Amino acid sequence: MNQHFPPPSVVPSELAPGSGQENEAFTLIFNNSPYGKIIIGEDGQITAVNDMAVRLFGYDKAELIGTSIDQLLPARYREQHVRQRGSFNAAPSARVMGHGRDLTGLRKDGVEFPLEIGLTPFETSEGPMTCAAIVDITERQRTERRLREVNAQLEEFTYVASHDLRSPIRGISNLIEFIREDFEDGQLDGVLKNIDRMEARVHSVEKLIDDLLTYARAGNRAVQLEPTTLSEILSDIIAIEDIPDGFAVKVEASDEPFDAARTPLTTVLRNLISNAIKHHDRDKGTVTVTAQMRKHECQIDIADDGPGIPENARERVFRLFQTLKASERGSSGLGLAVAQRLATGHGGALDLVPSITERGTTFRLTWPRFTRTDLNA
Repeated sequence: MNQHFPPPSVVPSELAPGSGQENEAFTLIFNNSPYGKIIIGEDGQITAVNDMAVRLFGYDKAELIGTSIDQLLPARYREQHVRQRGSFNAAPSARVMGHGRDLTGLRKDGVEFPLEIGLTPFETSEGPMTCAAIVDITERQRTERRLREVNAQLEEFTYVASHDLRSPIRGISNLIEFIREDFEDGQLDGVLKNIDRMEARVHSVEKLIDDLLTYARAGNRAVQLEPTTLSEILSDIIAIEDIPDGFAVKVEASDEPFDAARTPLTTVLRNLISNAIKHHDRDKGTVTVTAQMRKHECQIDIADDGPGIPENARERVFRLFQTLKASERGSSGLGLAVAQRLATGHGGALDLVPSITERGTTFRLTWPRFTRTDLNA
């Protein structure tokens, strides 16, 4: 099938850098380029445009010829562009603009769009000219943004999986050690009791793996909703968490059912509870979890009676790799940062409540909740 080329009349012959067949070839390439092409004089006036440039900016060709290139820029950039054009004319050279900084074009309808520009200066019988090759990078930026989101979800899932599985596996390992000790001492009742506990934890791990697989396959974190209650979530956490002797987790939570992104909510709560125990400075302590159900969110406070967080350290507790005593606690410093990102990524928030006492720390988690009425509306 023969390709139809538009007549080579868009580029005046005096602007084509050559003569005869060279002019015709230049014009064909100019007119049929997949990039928007605009030829500009030293004064910034547009002398020729191709069809792609017309489509990019939404003008007719006649509207663009003879106007300033500045018309295709948002008003806030025009003064700066005049200076940049002067610098370019003083030392013209082929270059690509847009790498490392954002460039923005302005369509006739007032819509702005991101772009990259390649500039090629050349000489004509009418004087120095510049050919600008323009690419709309809207779709590329959208793809890059989606890629960053996918990478963030992958990083998030890796953390969720490793963190949520490590605790119950450690608990099962401890139970095996208890069973071995009871068996050697002939305490069969203790052996059977710990086997029952281990079986319960194995079932919890199986459920957790199923939840994680569902979470991984969901694709869109914000819409992965399932029915649950706060008391159920917290009971599961306490059952699976390896809570040391001497520590107690007190729960004051509602049995009111609602729909939420259950797996990440569970991960955040488990993280906060285990963090409170891990960073306690005594052999005994209490973690108190209280929850208030509001119309469209849950407000959950996780309070401990540990050493508290110094005033000068409170602003950095949510930063990656920040931990007050990592060498003593065996903490990576990732937990609170990832927990906060999980919360905000699902439409909630995680904050440190100002302390009015020397000891103790309270974190406040808000998490979106939905009712059946909301979902059916």
